[in-house]
This record gives sequence, structure tokens and C-alpha cells, in this order.
Amino acid sequence: MRRPRDVKRLILGGKPAYHQDLMAAARQAGVEPELVDWPAFRRLSGLTDEDKHQGACVFAAPRRVFAEHELDRLADGQLVIALDQISDPQNLGAVLRSAAFFGADAVLLLKNRSVELTPRVARIAVGGAEFVDVFQVINLARSLDTLRELGYWVYGLDERGERTLRETEFDPQCVLVVGAEGQGLRQRTRTKCDALVRIPGGREGVESLNAAVATAIALAEMALAGAPAREQ
Repeated sequence: MRRPRDVKRLILGGKPAYHQDLMAAARQAGVEPELVDWPAFRRLSGLTDEDKHQGACVFAAPRRVFAEHELDRLADGQLVIALDQISDPQNLGAVLRSAAFFGADAVLLLKNRSVELTPRVARIAVGGAEFVDVFQVINLARSLDTLRELGYWVYGLDERGERTLRETEFDPQCVLVVGAEGQGLRQRTRTKCDALVRIPGGREGVESLNAAVATAIALAEMALAGAPAREQ
């Protein structure tokens, strides 16, 4: 468990044999699991089979979400993902999962005109939200300026980029900026990027990928290029 002190309650549904490892980990962290039958689990957790809960529900204090004025926390970071008006919870959850997998330090979200870090998003991230700091910022362009002052080089993912990811030499401190579903990067955001890079591919009628898929591909290409993806 990443935040054992924040766990208020752990409810497990079904037979004990389903949850041996989780029960042991919880007790080691000082959390006593509650084992209940399936009807009680659904009633207490509020989850349905569509939530893909695997019979486990944790009630915990909300994770801290950082603000724009706290960006100096990232002074010693290496990899930040900035999302420009991402509105789909499914995409945000998948981005957080990829960010955690590739060792990103943080994900930046717009405080307005963007999806929030909700319990649903956290479930979609399948644990990824616990490994990456999330910042809600009011002004993305200003935040990119702040990160640049901290030593970051800003790369905008754009289908019109002059170079592909593989043709790009990445700075030791990178910001990857990903645009909204369909719209892509806003013009103001694009002007704040030091370089625009693209994923090769596409055809008429299918010119782009959704934000989550594009982010995962970009992070994988950056890792292959020697960009600062780190082991956890």
C-alpha cells in the first residue's frame, strides 16, 4: 500500500482464498480487512460488476492534488506530462497508468475545462494514480513557462510536428504536452512548446489517436530514445 495511514476501511467480497495476498499486505500495513459475502460487499461498497473491482474496495482519504504555485516541487524532476483540456475520464485514467509505468514525476491538469481526479479515474488507472503527483493548474501556458524556468524542455505532441518522436533528441528534463480528444493542442499551448513532435502514421479519416493511446506511444518512444523514464 502506498498510503496505509490514509486507509480508513478495506472491504473484501467472496472467499478468503481470493484475497490471501491482499489480506496479508493490509495487515502488514496495520489495516484489518473486512471479509463479507457478495450481497454485503455490493451494498457496502456501492460497486457493481461493471466496475471491475475484483472483490476489493478501499475507503481512503483523498490523495493530495497540488496547485500551480507548488510547481517548484518539480525542480529536481525529469518527466512531466501536461494535459491540455482532457475531458474523458477513461483517457485520464489510462494516462495516469502510463505515466506511472514510465516513471513520470507528475501530470498537470487544467483546473477548469478538464476532467478531475475522481474515484472512477483512479479505478481506471488501476493503481497508477498513487505513483504520480497530480497538479491542477489554472493557466497551462503560464505553468509551462514556470517549468521551463526550472530547466525543462517542452515537447508538444502534435500531428503537424516537423519531427517524429524517434527523430527527436530529448532533454534530461522533459515536459510532454498532450492535447484534447479531437481538438489537439490549443494555439496558445502550441506557442509555449520548444518543439512539436509527432507519432508517424495516420491516413485520411484516421489522422490521429486518442489522448491516452498517443501518450503511451510517446512515452514508450521517449524511453527508447533514452529520455528520463525511470525504474520505480
